[in-house]
Amino acid sequence: MDTQSISHTADYLSLDSALKSRWSSFTKLENEINEFVPKPLSEYSEYRELEMTRYREMNLHNLTESAVAKIVDKQLSLKSSPEFQFYERFNDLFMNDYVIVVMLSHSLSEAFINAILAIGLTRAGSEDLFPLLEMAEFKKKWISAPLSIDSSYSFPIGSALHDTLIYLTKQRNALIHYKIELTVNGQKKLDGSKLQRFNLKEEIRWIRRFFSLPYDLLEFADSELHKFLFHFIVDRKPIEIASVHKIA
Repeated sequence: MDTQSISHTADYLSLDSALKSRWSSFTKLENEINEFVPKPLSEYSEYRELEMTRYREMNLHNLTESAVAKIVDKQLSLKSSPEFQFYERFNDLFMNDYVIVVMLSHSLSEAFINAILAIGLTRAGSEDLFPLLEMAEFKKKWISAPLSIDSSYSFPIGSALHDTLIYLTKQRNALIHYKIELTVNGQKKLDGSKLQRFNLKEEIRWIRRFFSLPYDLLEFADSELHKFLFHFIVDRKPIEIASVHKIA
C-alpha cells in the first residue's frame, strides 16, 4: 500500500492545546504551594473581633462574655492552624486543575491511540479491525491493541508509564462515573466512587505525570511501531517530561 496516499484529520490538536494551556497555571500554583508560609495568629485579631461582635448580636442563650470568647477562640484555633490555612488557600484551586488535567490527559491519550490504530491498521491492510479495537477498554488499547499492527509490540507492564496509565484511568472513571457512598444506620449500602486522594504534594507529582502521559505514550508507540512511520504534528512543549516514564 502507498503510505503517502493516507491522510487524516487532526482534531486531537484541540485537546493537545487545551492540555498545554493548563501547564502555566499549574506550575504557578505549584510554586505558590511550595513557597506557602502560614499567617501568624496575630494577623487574625480583626477576624476575632468581628466574630465576637457577631456572636454577641446573635447570643440567643445569654452567654457570658467569657463563654462567647471561648467559642470564638476555639473556632479561631482551627481557622488559623497551618493545615487549615493551607487547605483553604489551595484545595479548590488545585482540584480545579486536577479534574481538568485528568479529563484532558485521558482524552488526548485515547485520541492518540485511536489515531495510531486507525493509521497502523490501514497501512497493514487490516482497517476492518478498527471498529472492534476502538471499542476496547482504554487501557487495553494501549497495552495490547497495537499487537494487531505489529506482533513484536510490547507494552512495559509494571513500569511507571504503566502505573500512570492505570491510575489515570482509575481517577478519570471515579470522576466521570461518580457515585456517592451511602450509609444507612451505620451500615454501608453503597461503596461509591473510589477517587483516591493523597496529600497535595504527592498529588502534584501525579498531576505532573498526567500532563506528561499522552506524549510519553505517543513517543513509546512511535519507538515500538517505527516501521509504520507515525508522524503526529505535536510536541510536548511547554509540558515537562515525567522522568519516571522513561523506558530503559
